[in-house]
Amino acid sequence: MNPFLELISIGTELLSGRTLNSHAQTLGAALTKIGLCLSRDTTIPDGVEIIQSAVSESFERVDIVVVSGGLGPTVDDITRDALAGLFGRKIVMSASALEEMKKRYAARGREVTPAAERQALILEGAETLINSVGAAPGERLTLPENKTLFVVPGPPGEFAAVLNDHIVPWLQKTFPEAEPLDERVLTTQGIGESDIVTLLEKETLRCLPVLRGLEGELSIGFYPECACPAKLKERSGGKVEIRLSAPKEKSDALNIAESTLRELLHDYLAD
Repeated sequence: MNPFLELISIGTELLSGRTLNSHAQTLGAALTKIGLCLSRDTTIPDGVEIIQSAVSESFERVDIVVVSGGLGPTVDDITRDALAGLFGRKIVMSASALEEMKKRYAARGREVTPAAERQALILEGAETLINSVGAAPGERLTLPENKTLFVVPGPPGEFAAVLNDHIVPWLQKTFPEAEPLDERVLTTQGIGESDIVTLLEKETLRCLPVLRGLEGELSIGFYPECACPAKLKERSGGKVEIRLSAPKEKSDALNIAESTLRELLHDYLAD
């Protein structure tokens, strides 16, 4: 099983601008902390065929797919139906999820209606992942060829709860060798992204020995911030965050790379 995951967020409201989709940020941050990688984020509308197509295509690339959204009690919540059709599974009631729902409703003096009960439905053969902050549970379905599907509620708080309570622990157990990359962060101000690149290219001879020590294992990213003219100093060009990352066993070489960049960009460092 490879350590890459894909995320498929389902909901027409996510594409219409009515709802902000923060799932990729939440999942990506959680995976980075444990040394895994979110390789693709796809957002699609509610629709049986497009859900089935997106999930099938994802499993052609990776072994683990996380699907979020469309698990509520309304007529447009069709994620279960689409997945059931795709994998030839029945939709069944999760006894543990229903019991948890009844307890939560009783604590609020409410009764569980037939419409609410639909949120406790899962795919046949899936493991129920109890949702500690909402009604609809998450699910983990083991598929042929060592593939794994996670189905997670769409509301951000519920997505995060199922992720942290169930998905992350399972991933850590499944990938015990994974560990987060070592990272260094520099922030510049008063020099644009293209000017930074130009400066580094001029200093190629000084940078080459450092890069050789991290050949094929160094990741460097440049992330410009939006400039705010009213707040920038006289020599302004906005801020650029530079992130260097490499495996932990390369930390000594990473330290040298950071020191080299700090020396080259000394006049522009904001941190």
